[in-house]
Amino acid sequence: MSVPISVVSEETGIAKEVLRKWEDRYGFPVPGRDAADKRVYSGAQVARLKLIKALLDAGMRPGAVVPLDEAQLQALLAMNRPPVQAGAGDGRLVEVLRAKEPNRLREHLHAELARLGLEGFVLDLLPGLNKQVGDAWAEGSIAVHEEHLYTEMVQALLREAVQAVYAPLGWPRVLLTTVPGELHMLGNLMVEAVLTLAGARCISLGTQSPLQDIVAAAEAYQTQVVGLSFSAALPRKTIAPILRELRQRLPGEVQLWAGGAGVAGLEKVPRGVRIFQGLHEARAAIREFKPRRD
Repeated sequence: MSVPISVVSEETGIAKEVLRKWEDRYGFPVPGRDAADKRVYSGAQVARLKLIKALLDAGMRPGAVVPLDEAQLQALLAMNRPPVQAGAGDGRLVEVLRAKEPNRLREHLHAELARLGLEGFVLDLLPGLNKQVGDAWAEGSIAVHEEHLYTEMVQALLREAVQAVYAPLGWPRVLLTTVPGELHMLGNLMVEAVLTLAGARCISLGTQSPLQDIVAAAEAYQTQVVGLSFSAALPRKTIAPILRELRQRLPGEVQLWAGGAGVAGLEKVPRGVRIFQGLHEARAAIREFKPRRD
């Protein structure tokens, strides 16, 4: 059974533009064509793309993994998978997902949030849970719809929790979004939660904002910081040029921050761009701002 590129992108988390670039650059994936001459992909290619995505999320570069066959990818994934640490959900979350009981999943997440508080939930628990779910998805032990269910529930929970602590007069004002081709929203919501708790006023544009819209929004909302999240799904060599162009377009007094697996280990960081390796660093950076003077 063949599936269209839009479905492949949704199931794997890899942007359609990235799939086309890989086709040209690495010779994979190699799509067929339907009656309307649109790209379609086999189930085997989708499975291989899921493995590639798991390795990219672990920090590997597309050029090192996209050309590999499925057996090589499986072996590499096994080598790079750290042992699951106790206290990161103890595997119960995956069991709840497999049980296919959405109410249990919602109750489990709410209970963890109540137990840890929003900051502990985001900083100490969610990274481990996200890793468990990602590994289970890559291994095929949970279905794509189960991974999507988890992501949507966590996002809804974070939006509700952030709204409860939202400070209209928070400082500094931080504009959060992703660039075109970057579909992942969960990372931005985690950042929003941590920065809001640190006293910032976060303004979220969602995902895939054109650069000109980011610049316009930063001016319209008079933000002091623009924060971008990059997953490993974007080709790493495109990230620095994007950051460089945006830095040139933004006013000099507006700080440009970037974080996520996509910028981890970035070889050349454009001047005037601040890279964060984790949420703790971003929280500390917010506290560096002097109190607002009206």
